[in-house]
Amino acid sequence: MACESRITCDGCCACCLTVGHPPFLLELDNGILRPVAGADSEADFHRLHSAPPAAQAAYLAHYGTINVPCSWLDEFERRCRFYEFRPDICREFEVGSKWCSQFRELHKIG
Repeated sequence: MACESRITCDGCCACCLTVGHPPFLLELDNGILRPVAGADSEADFHRLHSAPPAAQAAYLAHYGTINVPCSWLDEFERRCRFYEFRPDICREFEVGSKWCSQFRELHKIG
């Protein structure tokens, strides 16, 4: 699939269909979430802790799961339910990039 400038995230969600939970750079240590040592995960840590309780609960309930839709994905609307609190990797994901195209192809979107 060729990358085109008209590709948007609207109605897609291909990159959210197999992550299980938002891919924050955090680790769970004795039931306590902490930033990953040596990684720039402070922003993710603070973003998750400022998210609504429902977002935090969904994250923890699905911590470590993969190959299922992200716990923050509204599958009916095909968009993130807590978009303003999304992790850095989601913020930096490039629409129309190689990975975007591969996820779209994998899920037969677009």
